[in-house]
Amino acid sequence: MVQWAAADWKAKGKAGAPKYVHMGANHPYPNAPKAAGEEAAKAAGFDVLPAIQFPLAPGDFTAQCLTLKQSGANYAYLGNTAASDVAVMKACQTAGVDVQFLGNVWGVDENALKAAGTAGNGVIYPMRTDVLWGADVPGMKLIRDIAKRTDASGGYRSLHYVAGICASYYMKEALEWADKNGGVSGPNVKKAFYQKKDWVPAGLEGVCRPVTWTEDDHRPTLDVALFKTTVSGNTDAPLPDLIGKVIKLEKAADVKLERKLDLLGW
Repeated sequence: MVQWAAADWKAKGKAGAPKYVHMGANHPYPNAPKAAGEEAAKAAGFDVLPAIQFPLAPGDFTAQCLTLKQSGANYAYLGNTAASDVAVMKACQTAGVDVQFLGNVWGVDENALKAAGTAGNGVIYPMRTDVLWGADVPGMKLIRDIAKRTDASGGYRSLHYVAGICASYYMKEALEWADKNGGVSGPNVKKAFYQKKDWVPAGLEGVCRPVTWTEDDHRPTLDVALFKTTVSGNTDAPLPDLIGKVIKLEKAADVKLERKLDLLGW
């Protein structure tokens, strides 16, 4: 997202160095990418501002938004999970903050955008799958079949649901390999994950992103799909009625990262 932000700043023809700020609770989840994100921002030419803390539980974040506004930040990474991120976005909209929010994989989804309303418009976030629910790709049939086990109507499922199926099916196929190659044990299941390159689980083509795990590097992919949110109006209607109309989530960029060994451990 920092790479995207640097390119976005340049594309807009802005003068001077853009300003980056990390926002989140003093908690292991939002803190995990903090140092790496700030280091990446510095390397990309950003002025890195002091982090702004806000709790994981939703609350009145007017003070944090006023601090954000006064800081002049151009790009703000929201490190918390969806509920508190929504509260920040709404408070910052009320405070008139002009900033590009960068979300995390648990900070943005369709339900969060319904709750945020137009305050959730324009957020950039990373997607763990290639597509959202309902996409015209072969693998969506299996996704729908699984969803119908708990909802015969096949109602809309969030991006987390789709990503969860991908994660489950990588494990399913690893367990199957282990069972046929010495038995299901921790070490053998681990070994199973190293057996395929550009791995997409059978039946989920076009949904799950190709991944490769090796004994030396457990980063499954360095190709990151960034999506951008659009929330164009009132979000009081049921979510399925809003998706693709009032609420849209569309690909903004595919970012290819280098497989740098010195980044292992961040």
